[in-house]
Amino acid sequence: MEDEVRCGRYVNPSDAKRKFKDVADMWLRSKNNVSEGVRARYECELRTYINPKWSNVPIGAIRHDDIARWVTELSTGNYPAKLHWKHNPKPLSPRSIKSIVKVVFAGVLDYAVKVRYLMENPARDVEIPKPEYKDLVFLDIREIEALADAAERVGRPVDGTIIRFQSYVGTRINETFALQVGDIDFEKRQIRVRRTWKNSAKAQRLGPPKSGRPRTVAFPKFLAQPLRELVKEQPETAYVFRAVKGGHINDHNWRRRIWRKAVQLAGLEDIEGLTPHSLRHSYAAIAITAGADVKILQRQMGHTSASLTLDIYGFLFPERLGQVADVIDAERTTAIVSKRD
Repeated sequence: MEDEVRCGRYVNPSDAKRKFKDVADMWLRSKNNVSEGVRARYECELRTYINPKWSNVPIGAIRHDDIARWVTELSTGNYPAKLHWKHNPKPLSPRSIKSIVKVVFAGVLDYAVKVRYLMENPARDVEIPKPEYKDLVFLDIREIEALADAAERVGRPVDGTIIRFQSYVGTRINETFALQVGDIDFEKRQIRVRRTWKNSAKAQRLGPPKSGRPRTVAFPKFLAQPLRELVKEQPETAYVFRAVKGGHINDHNWRRRIWRKAVQLAGLEDIEGLTPHSLRHSYAAIAITAGADVKILQRQMGHTSASLTLDIYGFLFPERLGQVADVIDAERTTAIVSKRD
């Protein structure tokens, strides 16, 4: 015991008897830098999926095998849960399981390790199903243009520009609606994404982008003219995409008034899972086809890392091993010929 104290490995056995729900409450209180929406998701996952299983379990009694079995239960729909309207549990997607197990559940146990209630986190090495991003919804350019034209007919010209902006720039919808006139540099055809609208139970409020840092994105030439029309004679702080009365556009209202009607008018209502976020995925697919590398795509889309970009869109990148071999062959030939000369 003395050796463990000196080496910083000592854990008070009574702390390992703390119930999971109590440590989870402490973990939530420690999350001072997350948005209201993220906090609400953490609380929902704890209440719905995690606490029904682990609420009264001492943190020191949680074992790797127990967590692995729970992951299987989440995958098959055979798990305890607190669901609304007496719904029965159903198999969860790999992305949901990742959030529940690796972000929230493991986050609570990480906190227990940090405050020395536990020596190690048994959830970190547990394997979870790999997310299948091939199920993402993409539109091709013809479908995008048909949708944009439909949005103009059911709404205003700005609604068509919103569709095209989402599809050919790739910002998140609430980043788009938070753009201000002063964020646009028409000479460089660049936009500084500094803020986004955060949704909460009470109202929308402005906050930093999802990554927590501003970023610069580029827009294609054809968008310059419609953007100039939108910002003409507007002050620097005016929103680029404005509601009828001049304020910012609420994404929930826009989906109800414009998006759903435009999808039907464009004949795209049979595409399952089509949402405004699908336009962001469509941008990624178009950019990759055009030759964008993973780092450029990461910067444009505001992902925290290139590995995240590859996790989501890696299957879209073409197989270029043969091209690399051909380039090496050409470089070698050029070097040998120039040496002989």
